[in-house]
Amino acid sequence: MVNAGYDNYINEEKVITVVDFSDAKSMPVKRAVREARDNGFLIDITMGRVTRSVIFTETGYIIISAVSGPIITKRIQEAQNACKEKEKVSG
Repeated sequence: MVNAGYDNYINEEKVITVVDFSDAKSMPVKRAVREARDNGFLIDITMGRVTRSVIFTETGYIIISAVSGPIITKRIQEAQNACKEKEKVSG
């Protein structure tokens, strides 16, 4: 599990991609967020702050977070590396 901001955790194994939404707010991503909101597939963990990243999951849910995309990506990579190291030690 990875901290995606404000003590909200996501399963890194279910993440397809993380889009940095800090500067370039692309129309396709905005559209995906709007459609997810309209269809009940949006999880807002910004806690009222500015959206800085959009996380797409295998299950079809889209998560918006106030933590920047590169930071979440780094946390996911660290969690995956820790898991690989754990497998090496136990395997």
